[in-house]
Order: sequence, then structure tokens, then C-alpha cells
Amino acid sequence: MNTNAYAACTSVTPEGRLLTFHNWVHLNRGDRITVSRPGHLPQPGTVDDVSDDASYFWARIDGLGRVLVFHGDGSVVHTFHLAAGRHHTSHSV
Repeated sequence: MNTNAYAACTSVTPEGRLLTFHNWVHLNRGDRITVSRPGHLPQPGTVDDVSDDASYFWARIDGLGRVLVFHGDGSVVHTFHLAAGRHHTSHSV
């Protein structure tokens, strides 16, 4: 993977590194994220599963359970660190 191209697609904010929808392909099970869904405060959690085409993924929100995040739902996703063996970070819808 070209890490310079990846870094150019993301930005760092106080919530972590912002990922655009196009970068969801970089998410893996176990990645720590914060999901900001419309009508909700930002919620920390862990990526549970990512669809084959990365158009949606499941996250386990700390203390609340599992939620579906999909392209076009208005969610904004930030990552803090990725699962072991990963060399990049973060996304948004």
C-alpha cells in the first residue's frame, strides 16, 4: 500500500484520524474507532466486521452493543489505532 497516498486522504482531529468512505477498505476487525452518527454523540467502539465491498461495517460500540454503519447514513468515522499488523489509520461517510 502507498502510505503517502493513504495519508493524503485522511486528516487528524481531536477525535482521531478521519477516514472517508473510500478508505473503509482499510478497516479490519479489532480496529478502534469513534462513530458519530446523526442524532448521537460520538461513540467509541471496535470494528466487528466489514463487508466484502467495504460499503458497510458492523461496530461494537463500547457499553451499547453492535451497530451497522453504511455508506450514506451520515456517520463520520475516526480511528485511533488499527488492529495488530496494520500500517495505517481512519474514515467518514
